[in-house]
Amino acid sequence: MKRNLCLIIVSCLFLSCVLSASVAADVSVGVKQGDWIEYSVAFTGSPPVEHDVIWARMEVVNVTGRRVNALFISQLSNGSILNVAEDLDFEAGRLIDLFIIPSGLNVGDKFFDQVVGDVMIDAVEIRTYAGATRTVVRAAAVDTQWFWDKSTGVAVEARTSNSVYTLDTIVVSTGLWSPQILGMDSIILYTLLISVAVGAVIVGVVLVFRRKRS
Repeated sequence: MKRNLCLIIVSCLFLSCVLSASVAADVSVGVKQGDWIEYSVAFTGSPPVEHDVIWARMEVVNVTGRRVNALFISQLSNGSILNVAEDLDFEAGRLIDLFIIPSGLNVGDKFFDQVVGDVMIDAVEIRTYAGATRTVVRAAAVDTQWFWDKSTGVAVEARTSNSVYTLDTIVVSTGLWSPQILGMDSIILYTLLISVAVGAVIVGVVLVFRRKRS
């Protein structure tokens, strides 16, 4: 009897370890060193001290495994600038105001944050941000409706609303993707235009050469 009980306990502990490893394996970091994103911010009412932000920028300084070192630059309504370096730890749930979350999440997926606890993705949508159509994931956490770019996990829009203040944040520029022109990535479009121009020059040269020979 005691032996069977020990086997059950050991089996449960082993299963718990396996499940924990599985959850950790699902945490995917979607940003890399050098990534950056800028936001326009508007507020009404009386937000907390140093939350009266009108512009913000996040830069990824370094990525090591599931840890991200990032620099957050904010301009307050009085014109002063704040520079704060933060270390994010995806595995421990240290996500620093949810500006970066695990990438590749889908409806029903959860991620853990030390401050707000488990956050569940409630929708996946196609929306336009910073000149490009992006697939984004949505979730609500502590008076805030969040939208994150699915492939990178970076916040693209957020609205905080309570009885004291509202705070609206939206991306205006980023190095994470290129703006689209006529529904195409600008880099691809420019490459095609250059290819067409080069092709036209080659055809022109060939025609001139043939005329001279004739």
